[in-house]
Amino acid sequence: MTAVVLLAGCGSSGDNATTAAPQPTTPTTVPDLVEPTCLAGNLLGFSGLPQTAPPVPDPMPIPDDFAPVRVVTCVDDGDASVADDHTVSWVEERRGGDMTAIIAGYRLPSEPPDEQPCRIDQPTPPIVWLVNENGLGLRAPGLPTGECGAFKWDAITAIRALPLTERIVHRIPLSPTMEARFNGEPG
Repeated sequence: MTAVVLLAGCGSSGDNATTAAPQPTTPTTVPDLVEPTCLAGNLLGFSGLPQTAPPVPDPMPIPDDFAPVRVVTCVDDGDASVADDHTVSWVEERRGGDMTAIIAGYRLPSEPPDEQPCRIDQPTPPIVWLVNENGLGLRAPGLPTGECGAFKWDAITAIRALPLTERIVHRIPLSPTMEARFNGEPG
């Protein structure tokens, strides 16, 4: 739950008083802003189980007038092993700070696809939510790509440089088929 506190200054305003510029806000015209979550039904398809949680909107380009102040990422914990309770770890991290480098990283141009076949092995980027001062967010677009379709990691590097404010490890149940895949068994 988000609390909003309004502060009002007291004092006289004279000819020497200066007015602070208003902080940028996200207008209500930005569509599909929702409370960020890592547990939406359409984000947990890797479990192989039916999901009851409602879906969240798809990733979208970042509108010029959207002013994020926080970021939420959703990613596996890097340990693909399945626990004894048939679950895997799904990590939610919340960070705050200057979003300038993150926005710039998402806005880098992608290079045209190579005409020659190429192969690239790279990790899957985290799911990223950009969150405004009202606690509503949008799912960030896919990372721009460079040579051979390799991701440009500038935005993710900038996210990881922000101070971590909260880390939550969710345990996600797996279907027997997905558990076998996580354990490296043929499925």
